[in-house]
Amino acid sequence: MKKIILFGGTFDPIHLGHLILAEYAKEFIDAKKVIFIPSYKPPHKLNYTPTYYKHRYNMVKLAIKNCKNFVLSDFEIKRKGVSYTYITIDYFKERYKNYDLYFLIGLDSLVSLPTWEKWQEIVKKIKFLVGKRKINQYALDNLPKKVLKKIIFFDSPIIEISSSEIRDRVKNLLPIKYLVPEQVEKYILKHKLYKQ
Repeated sequence: MKKIILFGGTFDPIHLGHLILAEYAKEFIDAKKVIFIPSYKPPHKLNYTPTYYKHRYNMVKLAIKNCKNFVLSDFEIKRKGVSYTYITIDYFKERYKNYDLYFLIGLDSLVSLPTWEKWQEIVKKIKFLVGKRKINQYALDNLPKKVLKKIIFFDSPIIEISSSEIRDRVKNLLPIKYLVPEQVEKYILKHKLYKQ
């Protein structure tokens, strides 16, 4: 069966670490495509207000425009409200009935999975692709067995880039060249994002 990877996130901003992770995941399971799904309002990032959704969407669009197997979805943005993963998965499962769906997720997000809305439903419906970064065995041991059974680990380079680091660098007038695609860097500068 053909495979599709769902890659949700705030992408504030999208950076090279996201793109490398997506590429390695796609290669690992020989997926037809990776669907990038920027969130409208992330449920687990209530301690900061994400950049206006149109900017985040536009940056992902610029970042993946030359990647034929990467596509962009505005599902969560059009839906508005809190971007719950279980709703997103249901939507894509209905849309791609003849595909195997996988959810690409970072280890830090995976560890928090049991706090997600309707997480037990999510685990029944989809497999998780997790890039091997610094595997915290203690954190994994504390995950419910039903989650562990649905994880597929794959080797990917350890790219220590974070969106929060990029936001801080822009705020402190430091360069972000080589951290984000060139078009994304230009977009951030043009729209004066992350300055305040």
